[in-house]
Amino acid sequence: MHKIFIISLLLNSANLLAQYKVPKTILKHIESIDSNKIKEHVTYLADDKLLGRKPGTPGYQMAVDYVVKHFKNFGLLPAGENNSYLQKVILRLSKVIDKNSEITLNYSNVKSKKLTNGEDLIIFPHPERKSIKLDAPMVFIGAGFDSPQLGLNDYKGIDVKGKIVVIMRKSPDNVSENVKRHLTYYSTYQDFAAKNGAIGVLICNYAQSQAQFRIAATSILNEGLEASVNEAGERQGSSYMIGGKIQFMGRISVPALKELMNFETNDFNKVWQDLEQGKYISMPMKSTISGTIENTFSDIISYNIIGKIEGSDRKLKNEYIIHSGHLDHIGISKPVNGDSINNGAHDNASGIACSLEIARMYGSLKVKPKRSILFVFVTAEEMGLLGSAYFMNNPTVAKNSIVADVNTDMPTIIAPFESAAPLGAEHSSMQKTVEQAAGLINLRVEPDPDPAEGRFVRSDQYNFIKSGVPAIHIKYGYKYSNPALKLAEKVKVFRENHYHKPSDEVNDSFVWSAGRKFSQLNFLVSYIIAQTKQRPTFLKGDFFNPL
Repeated sequence: MHKIFIISLLLNSANLLAQYKVPKTILKHIESIDSNKIKEHVTYLADDKLLGRKPGTPGYQMAVDYVVKHFKNFGLLPAGENNSYLQKVILRLSKVIDKNSEITLNYSNVKSKKLTNGEDLIIFPHPERKSIKLDAPMVFIGAGFDSPQLGLNDYKGIDVKGKIVVIMRKSPDNVSENVKRHLTYYSTYQDFAAKNGAIGVLICNYAQSQAQFRIAATSILNEGLEASVNEAGERQGSSYMIGGKIQFMGRISVPALKELMNFETNDFNKVWQDLEQGKYISMPMKSTISGTIENTFSDIISYNIIGKIEGSDRKLKNEYIIHSGHLDHIGISKPVNGDSINNGAHDNASGIACSLEIARMYGSLKVKPKRSILFVFVTAEEMGLLGSAYFMNNPTVAKNSIVADVNTDMPTIIAPFESAAPLGAEHSSMQKTVEQAAGLINLRVEPDPDPAEGRFVRSDQYNFIKSGVPAIHIKYGYKYSNPALKLAEKVKVFRENHYHKPSDEVNDSFVWSAGRKFSQLNFLVSYIIAQTKQRPTFLKGDFFNPL
């Protein structure tokens, strides 16, 4: 035991010696991060004249121009397309033309039933194809998961190639909320299906009432769904939208699936009970699905803004740490107390403002860090993380040169910043980096205080993680904050009363000094990574580890 203890001590000592020591000059440098400048940026970006910064509007373009001006002033190099600071993003709204669309279930070659869109079925519009002819076999695939590392393998031993997979939507047990949300996103179901050769996905949420089903159907029919596409019209990102190998995506109501199961001689209630018990219930189906779907598109042009601080090391300057954040908000809505402009002061003018101060700090460094720093301010986060998905599918630097992402979204600076919760850090070596950086400015670090919210997979860092890039999103921690602040309650009240509402505007709710501290921490995290020879790595065996 004594020998093991000594070896452990030596290993820990080696790890401590390997930790990069941040020079005092850097700590002094970040003292000049200015809370007044953060306030100035938020005040501009959340001004009524920007009309809520909705992509494709003049207000969003004003925000773009503001960021570009400051990137130039700070000495950031253009890192977008065509030697500019901009990356063009096409945002496509797709809708099903209901009167020209028809889906039929052919039950075991005995009987056919035309499904009513909005009652039996919800047809998701296709963002790549205006017209689709469908005639395919079907296969029931249980909960639709293909994650054998979690013991979830509904595709095991069953052929789905060229078929439509039918799924009963069930949240997996005994996994974190982040993993649960990832697995139950429509895009993940489609990824699993496409990986196994299926051409379509039909999902039943058997816990949802028929009234809820109709509401969802009306929303998709009337409002459509959004995606980012490239110049060729190929889907680049969406939480919902189909594309590529997937020709058809839809939802089937509980009554319609019950009828289908009846013709397949399966007891619907028995099937979902077996599913709830974790049994493998995937099975072939004799029924087929056929029909025609017609879609209509409308496109708008928006932009990601990308600026670069070039690294000082001859080799490492070709690797990049990204500071990301979304510039957009939700625009104009129905008036609340006479105000219809969703200014998005906290969400996410505050995050962009803090990131601009970080950019200013890097720009004014006499000796740049070894690795390069890329500032990527994305569009259309509020539409489904569309700008960040577009960037990761079309990066303006080599994808394998991106070593980490530090995302800043809605820091919610409504109290002194005393404890940091780095969402997602527990998945990678970035946890140690955050702990080191926080210690340098007298901050404590704690796990996500709201794990049930699944916040790590709900902002732009999610698209970096899905692409195999370690990423974090730093938020307030509650555990080590002054108890008298009742911070958890304060944040809850803010979200309930102001999140995505016109009242999210510049007012006395802001604690600007917290923005300064937040910026210092994020700067130190990226700076330490930029100076450390070894790249951040996912933890061995972690769910999000791509290896």
